[in-house]
Amino acid sequence: MCNEAVTAICSLFAWFLSGAAAFSCFFIEGEYDGPFGTSSIGFGFLGISTWRYGTFYSHGSWCKSWESYSLVPEILGVEVRDSTWTAAYAFAVIAFCLGFFAVVFSFCSQKGRGGLAALLFFITLCQGLSLLVFSSDVVKVFAAHGIELGISFGAGCSIAAIIFWFFAAVSAAGVAKNGDGDSDASREELEEPLVANDEAEAA
Repeated sequence: MCNEAVTAICSLFAWFLSGAAAFSCFFIEGEYDGPFGTSSIGFGFLGISTWRYGTFYSHGSWCKSWESYSLVPEILGVEVRDSTWTAAYAFAVIAFCLGFFAVVFSFCSQKGRGGLAALLFFITLCQGLSLLVFSSDVVKVFAAHGIELGISFGAGCSIAAIIFWFFAAVSAAGVAKNGDGDSDASREELEEPLVANDEAEAA
């Protein structure tokens, strides 16, 4: 019962974190010299955000589309979202969508925990692959212009989601293993009287 609760709770937390990662506008961020001094710029799958450095995500613009953003035109004049970035976004969305079914299944069904564990391990893999953004041209092009991009809110949520998905998967696998053990024990208990009756009849 305890493992089932752990599976459900970890899955729920992971799903919320997964959504924050997939639909944020600052998955990664960096610093640059803006018109008002040092500023921060964040890049997410949905758009771009900027804020004055040290103001904790305030005094800035939120979720401007990649197409309309013009603060760094010499960099954004070229398309930096390559296939790696697109693949990372796809994996983030897959993890979020499959995660919804995993959460529902973990709360509503007490059977098929082996299948749930396999699904959760697959979601963990997809969530991890969302971090492919760090190998994309977005990071490389901006690094070439002196803007080093690192972990921001979205990437942090994705890493946390990976941990929660993994714990949920391990917990579900433990429930499935215990369920198999209980089934074997019950089968042995049913077989013992039959064996005793056969021996008595033979005697």
